[in-house]
Amino acid sequence: MTKEEVLARMRSFIDDNFLYMRPDFELTNADSLMGSGIVDSMGVMEVIEFIEEQFGVVVGDADITEANIGTLEAIATYVMAHRAAGDPQVA
Repeated sequence: MTKEEVLARMRSFIDDNFLYMRPDFELTNADSLMGSGIVDSMGVMEVIEFIEEQFGVVVGDADITEANIGTLEAIATYVMAHRAAGDPQVA
């Protein structure tokens, strides 16, 4: 799986689950999901669940940070790093 594929899946998930009522919202890979009001605290849990199910990466409590899951770019980088490192938590 490539970083572009991770980005595409994440964008589709965010569009379908959080932006369906805001079709004109232009989301870039660098936009803060929480800072832009796209995802709230409950939404973060949905995003984490999606990451774990789709990419086989178990997101630890310490990893739930803006740097790791704050933007589409951050999520893709986080997923790719954990998959490339052969993280034992990766399914």
